[in-house]
Amino acid sequence: MKSILLFLTGALLISSCSKDNNDSASNVDLGYNYFPNDTGMTRYYSADSTFWDANNNGQQGNVTFDIKEVVSSIFSDAQNRPTLRIERFRKDQNGNWIIWKVLSDNRTTTTGERTIDNVRVIKLIFPAKLGSTWNGNSFNTSDPQEYQITDENSIAIVNGISFNKTLAVLQNDYLDAIHQEYATEKYADGIGMIYHRNKNINTLPTTSGYIITGGYDYTETLISYTKTP
Repeated sequence: MKSILLFLTGALLISSCSKDNNDSASNVDLGYNYFPNDTGMTRYYSADSTFWDANNNGQQGNVTFDIKEVVSSIFSDAQNRPTLRIERFRKDQNGNWIIWKVLSDNRTTTTGERTIDNVRVIKLIFPAKLGSTWNGNSFNTSDPQEYQITDENSIAIVNGISFNKTLAVLQNDYLDAIHQEYATEKYADGIGMIYHRNKNINTLPTTSGYIITGGYDYTETLISYTKTP
């Protein structure tokens, strides 16, 4: 009888520990909400594009415009994966939204992928943890590019909007005597991308620093969003 009681007690303890471990594992935040995968989201961005004309002595220009990004539907891609159709609109001079690009998003158990102009980029990996690195160009023919999560679970204010939980990804950071490249994105929990910057310029060293001879500096900043069931 004593041995039977010991066996039953041990079995109950193992079962309890197993249940606790499973519950703990299911409660681990892997960061999926930084890359939402459901419809009903509309994000509005303010875009600012500064450029330097390499064919005109680096003359500087600037263009600003608004973007509306609509998560319109879900379809199956060539790999039979659930895929979000993302429609991007630009506002014209008359205030009308004109279709600009159609993108797609895939969120797997390990990656958050966006396809733009038939080029698929790994925007995030999961678990989304500080210091994690990966090759953002693993699924395209471009040169390898190391992405790194440089901040996570941080409060951030973007364009006057406060976000309680954000994540930052450094996509590029290169500098030499005649060239500069820098790219980064920020994501907010349950919303998606809230900030994007991509800088790529050519420079000419001078005795007082450098002058920009060509290239661009482009940013997108979230200004509002809506979400319907």
